[in-house]
Amino acid sequence: MNFSKTTEYALRIMSFMAMDEKKLYSANDIYENLKIPFRYLRKLLTTLSKSGLLISVQGKNGGYRISNKLSEISLFDIVHATGDNPINNECFFGFYDCAFVKKCAMHDKWAAVRENIDQVLTTTTLAEVKETGPQSFFSNNNSVFIKND
Repeated sequence: MNFSKTTEYALRIMSFMAMDEKKLYSANDIYENLKIPFRYLRKLLTTLSKSGLLISVQGKNGGYRISNKLSEISLFDIVHATGDNPINNECFFGFYDCAFVKKCAMHDKWAAVRENIDQVLTTTTLAEVKETGPQSFFSNNNSVFIKND
């Protein structure tokens, strides 16, 4: 499954911030840890704030923090906030009328895959990501390496 770069970054930001959901993160904190291009990061933090996933605190000691309990934020919520739609009705082979006029050989199998992806995104929360996911993030040359202790 390929997400857009924006969605990939949003998932990384939210997963990173979930490691300490009560902390107020500055854009610089997030940049230093994830190495997302700074202008892109600022725009994405605004998008996540407007979607209600983050709270923006203005001022000298301001920053961003997760707005709700981690158990109330699904991966689908994050994907949806970025405008990405990995679960669409596109044909596996790229035919425009596959689903409506004549089913292709992969139609039923591809529909099942789309349903499974949708289920994973809607049922996986940031609480689960925190519990089973990376404990710390280290960046090197714009790549994120996950260190599990």
